[in-house]
Amino acid sequence: MKRMLPQTFFAVIAAALAVMAARGAAAPSLVLTVDAGHILRQDADRFVGVNLNYIRDSDANRPHARPLKDALRDLGARWLRYPGGEKSDFYLWSQPPYDKPRPVSLGWYGTVAGRRMDFDQYIAAARAARAEPYVVVGYTTAKASGRTEAQWLENAVAWVKYANVERKYGVRYWEIGNENWNNGKAVPEDMARIVTEFSRAMKAVDPTIQVGASGNGDGWWSKFLPTAAPALDFISLSLYNCWGWKSYDHFATLPAIADTIGDAETALNAIDRYAPPADRPRLRVIVSETNSKDYSEDGWPGANTLGHALVTFDTLGRVMAQPRVLTAMVWTTRWMNDAEARDSQWYALGPDNEILPTGRAIALWGQFVQKDMIAADGGSDHVVAYASRSADGRRVTVWVLNRGYERADGVRIIIRSTARLRHAAVYQLTGTGPDDPSPHWGQLGAVPVSGNTVSNLSCPGVSVTVLSLR
Repeated sequence: MKRMLPQTFFAVIAAALAVMAARGAAAPSLVLTVDAGHILRQDADRFVGVNLNYIRDSDANRPHARPLKDALRDLGARWLRYPGGEKSDFYLWSQPPYDKPRPVSLGWYGTVAGRRMDFDQYIAAARAARAEPYVVVGYTTAKASGRTEAQWLENAVAWVKYANVERKYGVRYWEIGNENWNNGKAVPEDMARIVTEFSRAMKAVDPTIQVGASGNGDGWWSKFLPTAAPALDFISLSLYNCWGWKSYDHFATLPAIADTIGDAETALNAIDRYAPPADRPRLRVIVSETNSKDYSEDGWPGANTLGHALVTFDTLGRVMAQPRVLTAMVWTTRWMNDAEARDSQWYALGPDNEILPTGRAIALWGQFVQKDMIAADGGSDHVVAYASRSADGRRVTVWVLNRGYERADGVRIIIRSTARLRHAAVYQLTGTGPDDPSPHWGQLGAVPVSGNTVSNLSCPGVSVTVLSLR
């Protein structure tokens, strides 16, 4: 039997509402709670990265621009993937006798104009940016490249020897082939044999290196990992999570619990299901490429806009919260024609190596993230927060993403911390809407902090607000 509430209950509520309305009472503020004692990962300041384009990234290709190393520092990229994606499978870092870099671009890539960034130049760029080198050794079919498996293997082994034995560069992370599930390279069982052969030969030269290979989806991992896992230290994947979105509207209306990093979670689960039990504890996942690309027919246009930047920013934050994911690297610094940079999401950097919206998604993290990523809860379906803190807890960064179209006023941020925070500088990324190709980024000033709480923060629609507290 349904229990009825007494009429006096409703009378009291109605009276209270009437009083609030008469006084012009404001709606309850949106509350976000940051727990500085709940650490999600401890190397957040070494997480974000970007793919390079060895064909076009050399400073010789834009002599009037600021140096690439300055742009990479500005991005705060802590991993650099080289020579890039598919181009890795059509690239020879050198030729016999492999005593120095002699880069060769195969196939269509050989027709693209540009001074090549050779391997030594890449290492110099990584060191200048204080970034982790991440190298992709090429492998594809003889039909596609004109090179046999044995020739690709020779190229890989010579590369490890040159890098870590002869030059002592200490390159730790090596990926075998790019998107091995793509372009008809091999079925997963055959690819497991190939990467095992490569890994053993490369580790015979330098046993300290970490070797990985890519895959795509549970069907691939279930057939690949049982054989390949013992020879690998990580598995990699491409995370393009906007299939079928058609526009930014999809992101603006997604519930807060929506899963936009499903492929990364699938890879993590696959390790626990398909790798031999002895190998599961040490295997990690690397997101070697990510961007907010909709590959579906008539998909969301791939412009270099504020909306795409917000999706990429959010993707990086969600993946960062997975401690078994080592890094996520945005695709890419640039593609092949700088003239299209402001129109294409494939450009983190413009013709003068300036930061474009895709690059701002990286820099929002790279410029502000502290050592530890910490828990942030509350908000709404449209407004969410991420947070990090320094090792001593005396600095805290909070990012507030408002992916909805409406302004969120009266936002309140409560920081649970033993440290007393006294100052909060505020920065915002905003624009005219998700299709804005030139969003505004800058510091707004400072807001008061009282009892480790920031009150009455205003977050425009389609924006990211960053609070740097100390």
